[in-house]
Amino acid sequence: MMRMLAFAAIYLCWGGTFLAIRYLVTEVPPLLSMALRCAGGAALFLLWLVLRGSLARTDAAQWRVSFLSGLFLFLGCHGILAWAEQRVSSGEAALLMTSIPLWLVSLDAARQRQWPARRVMLGLGLGVLGVAVLSAGGGGWSGGLADRLALVASGFCWAIGSLIGRDGPRPRSAAQTTAMQLVTGSVALLIVSFVLGEWSAWSPAGLSSRAQLSLGFLILGGTVAGFGAYTWLLRVSTPGAVGSYAFVNPLVAVLLAHLAGDGTVDLRTVVAMTFVLGAVMLTRDVPGPSREKDTSREPPVERGPRLVSPVSGTQ
Repeated sequence: MMRMLAFAAIYLCWGGTFLAIRYLVTEVPPLLSMALRCAGGAALFLLWLVLRGSLARTDAAQWRVSFLSGLFLFLGCHGILAWAEQRVSSGEAALLMTSIPLWLVSLDAARQRQWPARRVMLGLGLGVLGVAVLSAGGGGWSGGLADRLALVASGFCWAIGSLIGRDGPRPRSAAQTTAMQLVTGSVALLIVSFVLGEWSAWSPAGLSSRAQLSLGFLILGGTVAGFGAYTWLLRVSTPGAVGSYAFVNPLVAVLLAHLAGDGTVDLRTVVAMTFVLGAVMLTRDVPGPSREKDTSREPPVERGPRLVSPVSGTQ
């Protein structure tokens, strides 16, 4: 049940973040908007940990891993994504981010020097085929070639950050791990945003209600619910299973664009959804490359409802 709720969070909440980012970056500079998102999420996670009395001590190794992971996840991925969505539509951005599961499985397999299971490879192929069907026909792409290449690079950064955070030293609480990554990621985003002059070019006065709601959803749905669930799933599931969200998110993004009056749902969408759902079924709960390592110096990973409660509580 907990896994189902966690997968629902990364499938549905993250599918909605593309439209929310698209709305937000029309009024807030891209890196600053993602810094606000990360900082808000970090504050909520830390508050929840303090109220529970479960904020544990951390060491330099854990903070080093959190910094590297947060740098790739939030500056490298979210920052580039927000920058590109100034020109690329939310649905198209979601389509181009489907490189994430390919990067996840490929990098993990290369590190382990072992091919993924055949079912995982078949599932990834079906997912790519579904997105190809979804993106075929019907008008041209928005943005330029640089934007599309940047979005593929954004997916690569997310995969690297995910694997660093999964395999490195970390607190036993997934919520605290998430908070640490968000803190370091927001700091990196704020510094780069300041260097690029985004602060001087923006004022919070006059922020529209649509932008405020978008930021609220990004913090609560995309960061607290979505990223909290993602961090936990990386511990208890396989890279192929967790990475399957990147095939579902485009469908959610396209459906939301349709509801917002920016696209239609046709036979092409239905066929694509069939392929994507098949990909999810094939990649979920299939054993991937072995992750055995020396854990004698790490505390046991906490599992169960206590890790997921901050996620399910914000749905």
